[in-house]
Amino acid sequence: IEHGLYQVLRSRGVTMRVAKQRIGARKASTEESGFLEIDKGSAVLTMDRTAFDSSGRAVEYGHHCYRPDLYSFEVTIVEK
Repeated sequence: IEHGLYQVLRSRGVTMRVAKQRIGARKASTEESGFLEIDKGSAVLTMDRTAFDSSGRAVEYGHHCYRPDLYSFEVTIVEK
């Protein structure tokens, strides 16, 4: 892959304005357990993300599931 998603969108005139992201935790499903190589019912971290362009149109949606022992989360808070 030569370019990231946001670079490709920018090259097509799409400007990201805001993204909403929700992070949670729950038990892994059978399918997720297989993909992540963990026991069924083990804890996983989840992340749902929707990004919007400057007109308010959703241009990215993601639903992700992570092993908590292999994932870290960092936040930078900026005053408006």
